[in-house]
Amino acid sequence: MKNFGLVLLAVFCFSNFAQATMPEYEDDAEFKHCMRFASDIDDCVKEETRRVLNNVKEDYRKILGDVQLMSWNGSQQANAAMLRDMYSAWTAYRNRLCSLSEASSKYLEPLITEKYSCTLYHTFHHRAHLDSIVELMNYRGKERNDKFSLFKVYEHDNEYTHCREQAKKAKNECLNVELERKTKRVKDMYNTLLHDDFVGKWNNAPDLRSGNYRDMFDSWIAYRNRLCSLSAWAYANAKIQPKVGQAECILFLTNEHLEVLGNLLFAANSSLDSGFEDEHEENEVDENEEWSDDGGLAEGQTITPLQNKIETKTYLTGEDNASQPAKNDTPKSGPAWAN
Repeated sequence: MKNFGLVLLAVFCFSNFAQATMPEYEDDAEFKHCMRFASDIDDCVKEETRRVLNNVKEDYRKILGDVQLMSWNGSQQANAAMLRDMYSAWTAYRNRLCSLSEASSKYLEPLITEKYSCTLYHTFHHRAHLDSIVELMNYRGKERNDKFSLFKVYEHDNEYTHCREQAKKAKNECLNVELERKTKRVKDMYNTLLHDDFVGKWNNAPDLRSGNYRDMFDSWIAYRNRLCSLSAWAYANAKIQPKVGQAECILFLTNEHLEVLGNLLFAANSSLDSGFEDEHEENEVDENEEWSDDGGLAEGQTITPLQNKIETKTYLTGEDNASQPAKNDTPKSGPAWAN
C-alpha cells in the first residue's frame, strides 16, 4: 500500500490535480509490520518518520562527502554551511506547514494525526529530492538521460507559451517572468490564508510582516533556493542534456508550493459542507448566535517563532560567487544532519 493512500494527508487529498502531480511513496516493511499490531497508528507513523529522516541525513553526508562538490561553492566549509542552512530551512518550513495542515484538518477527523502524517510525507519528499541529486552525482554517462527529470516543468501558463512562441524570447527570460507571476500568486494565497476564518489566526500575529506565515514563507524560500542551487550544479556537473537549470527548478518548486497552499485552504474550508452545517444548526441555542472558530490560534501558538532566519537570497550558481555563504553564516558547530 502506498503511503500516499494510507496517510490521510489533508494537504494533498482534495484535488485530482494534486493527486496527479504529487508523488506517492512506499511505506517500509517495519511500518507495515507495526500496523498489524499497533494500538496507536500514530506511533507507527512517528517511527517511520525517524527512519526516513535518518535516510535524509545519510544523503546529506553522501553529498557533502563527494569530492565533486568542491566545484559547487569552492570549499568544504562553504558547502557544509549551505547544506546546513538548507536542512535547517527545510525543517522550519516542514514543521510550520504541517502545523498549518493540522489546523486545516481540524474538522476532518483523519485516521492518523494530520501533523504526523504530513511530517512523514514531507520527509519522504525531501529524501526523494536528495536521492535524485545523489544519482546525478553518480551519473557516469551510461544511464538514459531522460531518467533524470527532477524539477523539470512540463506545463507552463499561457503567458509563458506566448513569450516563447510569439515574442521569441530566451527560455530563462520567459521562465523568470512566469516565476514573477507565480510568486505573486503565492503571496496572494498567503494573504488569503491570513484572512481565512479557519486558519487566519494560526499566524499568531496581526499581518504578514511577522508571525507563522512569514516564518513559513521565508523558510520555504531559503530552502527552495539552496535546493535549486544544488540541483542546478548537479545537472551541470553531470553534463546531462537537456539539463534543468536553477530558474526552472525554482519555478517547479513554486508551482508545487502554490498547489500545497491551495489544498490547505480547501481543506480548512471543507467543514462548510452541508453535513457540518446541519449538525451545527441542531446544536444551536440561539438562532442569532454566529458560529465561531479559533481560526487556528491554539495550534499556531504551539510554534516557537524563528529567532535566526536563514538568508533567503537566490544563490545563483556561478555568478560572482553569489552562492557563497556570508562569513557570519559559517556554522559554529556541526550541522544537525551530520550528528
